[in-house]
Amino acid sequence: MSRNFCVSLISGVAMTLIVLTHAPAQALDPVATYLFNGNFNAVQPGAPLLTPADPLGTSAFISDTVFGETRTVYAFNGHASPVNEQAGLTLNTTGLIAPDNYSIEMVSSFSDRNGAWRRLIDVQNRQSDEGFYVDPSNTLDVYPVSGSPNTFTNNVYHDIILTDANTGVVKAYLDGQLQFTINTTQMHLNNLNNPNLLMNFFLDNTVGGGQGEFSNGKIGLIRAYNGVLTDSEINIIGSHPFAPAPSSVFTLLLGGVPGIIALSLRHKRKKATL
Repeated sequence: MSRNFCVSLISGVAMTLIVLTHAPAQALDPVATYLFNGNFNAVQPGAPLLTPADPLGTSAFISDTVFGETRTVYAFNGHASPVNEQAGLTLNTTGLIAPDNYSIEMVSSFSDRNGAWRRLIDVQNRQSDEGFYVDPSNTLDVYPVSGSPNTFTNNVYHDIILTDANTGVVKAYLDGQLQFTINTTQMHLNNLNNPNLLMNFFLDNTVGGGQGEFSNGKIGLIRAYNGVLTDSEINIIGSHPFAPAPSSVFTLLLGGVPGIIALSLRHKRKKATL
């Protein structure tokens, strides 16, 4: 066995052990994953369908390049005003996620209205201006509480994750990187405006101030988690959004370590007898 092979093998074992050392003890798996492969079904059996809002009849599944790969995405097209002509998606979260302790991931892009408020997620049944946005500075923002440092670029897909903890802590991530941590309960689904626990994507409020904060765009992935993802989980997910769920990856790694180590020891014993 060559010296280079030994070095490569040992390096592989070391890198695997490093990954496992930094991996969460029990990764959180999604309870609903939507890949927009020509439908609004979830990958997981029994999870609810997404309900599209397409008042103009111009939204459609199309083929696009997402993070260097050709994928089917859903292009949502509407008008910012009047509000009943906005396009987007609605998820009934009843029995799916805890209304005050969840994580939502989305891979999406906006195509117009650069430098304007644009709604990402509404949990107020479209009855309030409060919610999760891209703000006029083109950064993530939970209005009216906090904004973020990194830029959300138009016509570019980004991985966006929002976590809402029952402790009243909300975090937002862009492409795997933490953007802000704030103390608020306004992203809880169980509020007076939202008895049916609906989560709206891209659809802005229909009453009150700040209406019309909508942009056309495309969506390639939505994942719902019943619980709050950790920073380390999100760092992995945000780097490879279409990879298997975290626990699947960690299981594969765990299964691979004994085999790798055994292979290394066999080669060492073989070399010693030569």
